[in-house]
Amino acid sequence: MVKTVKYLLNTVNDEKLVTIEPVFEEITGGDLFPTGRYIVRSNDVLMGEIRLDGDRFDWAGETDPGFENIFRIAQFIREYQEPELAEFID
Repeated sequence: MVKTVKYLLNTVNDEKLVTIEPVFEEITGGDLFPTGRYIVRSNDVLMGEIRLDGDRFDWAGETDPGFENIFRIAQFIREYQEPELAEFID
């Protein structure tokens, strides 16, 4: 995932529209390197940060959306394909 996306998170109590923003680091030459970290916000309020490393994920933040929801967000990020990049993958 290279662009910020919106994701509808279906929780037990309600649905939340969350924004998932990838975090990049600038490396030598000005190129951007994906860090595997993603900022998660709901209604412009920071929920936390999810970190992905292969099949593993970790959550850090003031808000604890629960393991199931963190898992859903991680799965969405892993499976997401940029719409404008999808045609070049085939």
